[in-house]
Amino acid sequence: MNVELRHLRVVVLVAEAGSVGRAARWLKVSQPSLTAQLKRIESAFGGELFERSRTGVTPTALGRYAVDRARAILVDVDHLSATVSAMTAVESSAVRLGGFPTAPMSGIASRLRDHGEIEQVSIEVEWATSVLLQQLESGRLDFALLREFPGFELRLPSGVDACTIVESESAYAVMAADHPLAAATRHRGEIDLADLAGEEWIGEPPDDSGFHVLFRSACEQAGFQPKIEHHSVDTSVLMGFVTSGQGVALISPTSYRMLSSDVTTRPLAGNPIHRRLMLAWSTDSPRAQMSADVCQMAIHAYDEAFAEHARWGHHQRMHVA
Repeated sequence: MNVELRHLRVVVLVAEAGSVGRAARWLKVSQPSLTAQLKRIESAFGGELFERSRTGVTPTALGRYAVDRARAILVDVDHLSATVSAMTAVESSAVRLGGFPTAPMSGIASRLRDHGEIEQVSIEVEWATSVLLQQLESGRLDFALLREFPGFELRLPSGVDACTIVESESAYAVMAADHPLAAATRHRGEIDLADLAGEEWIGEPPDDSGFHVLFRSACEQAGFQPKIEHHSVDTSVLMGFVTSGQGVALISPTSYRMLSSDVTTRPLAGNPIHRRLMLAWSTDSPRAQMSADVCQMAIHAYDEAFAEHARWGHHQRMHVA
C-alpha cells in the first residue's frame, strides 16, 4: 500500500485524539474500521506508530517522527492549495497577507477584516522569508510580516517596500515550570545562556532567516555546543516537549498568543539573540495605498499580542511606527 495524504491525516488525528475510539468518532467511522486502516498504515510505514493501552494510544519513536513529518507535509499541502486558489481567484476587495508563524498575524488579519473596504482576507503562513519575498515580488501577496536578524539583513526585491514594526524583539528561553533552573533564576529574572549548556533543545528546522547560525554562535561564545535533539514546524509539538520536561527552547515574546502555566520564560542575559519585525508590501498591489494603515494595524496587533503574553514574564521591546 502506498501512503497517501488521507493516511497522514489519519495518523495525525489519532495522535491528537489520544485514542482510536475518539478518533473514530471524530471521523464518523466505526472503531474496528479505523483500527484496521491504522494497521495497514503501520504496515506501509514498516512498524508500529502507536503503543496501545486501556487508556488510549501513545506514539512510538517511529510514530512521533511520522506524526511530526505528517503535520509538516499537510501544512505544506494546505499552503500550496491556498496559494493556488489565491492565484486563480483574487477579488479586487481582497487582501492577501503572508508572514511567518507569530501571534500578531491573527491580529493584523482581524483588523483588515474590520476595514470598511476589505471584504476578504486570505492568509499565507510560511517560515521561509525568501518564499514570502518571492510571493510579494510576483504579486501573489499584498503584504507580508517578515523577521530580520543582525548580519542577515533582508534585500528587498524590486517592487517591494517595507516599514519597521518592531525595532528589536529579544529571544527568551522557555522551560518547564518545574525545571530546576526556573526556580534558581526566579529572583534574578534572567538566565545566562551558559546555564543551559547541558540541556537538550527543540526548535524549528533550519531556515533562511539566520536565526540558527546566530543561535549556535551565541552558544559557542557561551562556551558550549547546543544539543539540538528535536525539530518541529508545529509549535504545539515544540511546547509539548518543553512542558513535559524533555527539552528547552528559544521563543519570542509573541511566539504564542498565551503560554501555559506549565512553562516558565526567562530573558537571556546580555540579549545575545534578537530580531527586527517588518511589514513589507508589493508596490504594484492595488492595496499598496493602504500600506501606512496596515503598518499601524501591525503595530497595534503586536502590542496586543505582547500585552497578552507579558503577564508570563517581564518582557521588553521597542517598536517604531
